[in-house]
Amino acid sequence: MSFLPPSDQVDVSIEYFPPKSLSAERSLMTAAHALRRFKPAFQSVTFGAGGIGDDGADDWSVRLQTLNEVPTACHVALCWFNRDSLLEFTHDLWAHGIRSLVVIRGDGDAAETGALECAGYGSVPAAVAAILAVHPFDISVSAYPEIHPKAANDVADLEVLLAKQNAGATRAITQYFFNNEDFYRFRERAAKRGVRLPIIPGIMPISNFDRIVEFSKACGASIPGAYFDKFAKAGEDRSVHTQIAREIVEDQVSDLAENGVNAIHVYSLNRADLTADTIRAFYAAHSRNPVDVFQPALAG
Repeated sequence: MSFLPPSDQVDVSIEYFPPKSLSAERSLMTAAHALRRFKPAFQSVTFGAGGIGDDGADDWSVRLQTLNEVPTACHVALCWFNRDSLLEFTHDLWAHGIRSLVVIRGDGDAAETGALECAGYGSVPAAVAAILAVHPFDISVSAYPEIHPKAANDVADLEVLLAKQNAGATRAITQYFFNNEDFYRFRERAAKRGVRLPIIPGIMPISNFDRIVEFSKACGASIPGAYFDKFAKAGEDRSVHTQIAREIVEDQVSDLAENGVNAIHVYSLNRADLTADTIRAFYAAHSRNPVDVFQPALAG
């Protein structure tokens, strides 16, 4: 089986989790080495997962940049910066050869970090514009098919995404989801509002169902009831859990490919096996049945 994308229009990107131990560090490095064969558009390491700001994700981004040939994007969680420290941080990344960023608000407590709202810029779009005024980074921002937990409503949520686009963002990567219809509806609403930047589905292979349930409570991602039944029936058999996770994610990305999605972003949690299965299924679906890539209609 070929590990290469079936066409130059098909992309994947991979997000790793910052390691907290030597064994976790080996897992990250092993995964990054193994998954490079799929020729991802870029790789990144989560910054400040769960509000943790001292996890060394910036250092890992620089290390990954030299570990393999895959372009590396650094996460920038704005809640951990003020204006001066943000521009100093991004300038240092530029000096180390990092040309791509994933800029997010972050979920840290500003009162604890001493940072101002969105690094003192008041909003993610304003911070994106400030960064781009200094260096021409490729910048990914976040999007939420099921609406950001703190958004007033879906209309307000789309206005924020549109502002990120207008500030110069290159693409939007979504929060993970398990019901593709949520993504399709979001994609259509965004297009009608005038969002033209690529919206890349975020895909989370279920490496640990209990952990995913906890993640989802915090971020507002819904989990189909059938998943609870499937994993409950598997009991403690981890091999069955992995097989269920594989079937779920392969079905999900195949359906996305068949509905005009030409790029996915995989939240790997450093599981090389499930991430590889996800990418293979996505590539295979495009190879079996090439389809037209979804293009937002121009607003009339």
